[in-house]
Amino acid sequence: MNGVVRSLAVGVLLVGCRAESHVEAHPAVEPPVDSPNAIPDAPVNGTLGGAPFAVRDARYIVDRRIGYAHSDIVLSSGQSESPCGPIVPARGTSVWLRLDGPDKIEPKDQRIDAKDPGPWSVHYQVFDDDHWVGVSEGSAVLSIRDATADGRLTGGIAVCFADDQKSCVSGSFNAVSCPMTIDQPVRGAVAPEAIPAKYLQAVQRTGDAGSSDAAPSSTK
Repeated sequence: MNGVVRSLAVGVLLVGCRAESHVEAHPAVEPPVDSPNAIPDAPVNGTLGGAPFAVRDARYIVDRRIGYAHSDIVLSSGQSESPCGPIVPARGTSVWLRLDGPDKIEPKDQRIDAKDPGPWSVHYQVFDDDHWVGVSEGSAVLSIRDATADGRLTGGIAVCFADDQKSCVSGSFNAVSCPMTIDQPVRGAVAPEAIPAKYLQAVQRTGDAGSSDAAPSSTK
């Protein structure tokens, strides 16, 4: 029974995910400021993909799984009614800051250089008609200012991306810590829809019918 439900869930997840296309490569660009002190105190805003962008939800997620370890700071144009809740609209434009590896995010000023990749990278994605478009060639000045006891991460970023629209955003953020979930949206993926109740009920009935004669399993 559980195996059938898991298989159905995986199938729905795969259907819900969309691959992300990327724009053609452009020459690397420079950040819009030279110093962390020049990052505006106002919330992150600017233009991405030729459209205005303003951050309305900021969160960071830590993944400690062996082989997948990384930390993401996600700045979204969508909003959530509660901390770590679903972002509406789900296809809102977002900026992703990623620290690869198991290291903790610590207060620090640093530069992210698209020409010389390091542990940090910056990426933005927009939904265009029926697919995600992603741009990862970003150069930035990043300032992680504080990690507070209430699970918030404050900082600022000024970044430009190598695309036709000369996308740049800058400003400050106050990100709440959110748990990593197995079905959380990832870069370039649309959040999967819930499995319809009628399908789960059908699976339940099939499982009950098929298990009536089966011997109980033992756990050691």
